[in-house]
Amino acid sequence: GKIEYSFESNVVGDEIVYSTLSNPRGSTVIDIKLTDGSRVWLNAGSSITYPVAFVGNERKVEITGEAYFEVAHNTKQPFHVKVNDMEVAVLGTHFNINSYNDEPSVKTTLLEGKVMVKKADGFVLLNPGQQAVVLPEQQNIRILPDVDIEEAIAWKNGRFMFNGADVEAIMRQVARWYDVDIVYEQKINEPITGGLGRSENVQQLLNVLEATGKVKFQVNGKQIVVRAN
Repeated sequence: GKIEYSFESNVVGDEIVYSTLSNPRGSTVIDIKLTDGSRVWLNAGSSITYPVAFVGNERKVEITGEAYFEVAHNTKQPFHVKVNDMEVAVLGTHFNINSYNDEPSVKTTLLEGKVMVKKADGFVLLNPGQQAVVLPEQQNIRILPDVDIEEAIAWKNGRFMFNGADVEAIMRQVARWYDVDIVYEQKINEPITGGLGRSENVQQLLNVLEATGKVKFQVNGKQIVVRAN
């Protein structure tokens, strides 16, 4: 689950050589150490495109899905993360980006340092504990103060954690982590709070969710049918 790049073995003059690492649904989290010393944790159903060696006056990577970054500080080489038509610019900091295509928004959550979230001609600066929310087809960036940091990075720490989450948001995580398909018998608007280690099997997680008394499941192979309790 770990990949580490050596700077000396990957530099060929000033040429920038890119690699893309994809972590499919149903896979464990991958921990990557880039040549500048930055670390990236890549969630299931995600990918990252990055240079095998950083040359020039910036460090730039591109992601899909979800990734957690611990960026090595370097004022001479700012670090940029491209996500669709949005970009996050940093010098050295810890932050999480959730940008799955099936999520209603792109969320950038800052743990340490400071980042700039840019979209079109607008930008916002985040402080620790804040989250930037960008909706598709919209140019404005909304800032949420005092978000639940532990919930935002629970996946990186090997846990499911839900703090008043709606059922569909929870099941999107279940689908990616266990590589299953979700079918709904009806709309369920009940918020759920709880958690479980990601090393547990899918049935154990479903049992925890059913114990809330708000939802029931039927498992048919790789398909999970969701219905109100």
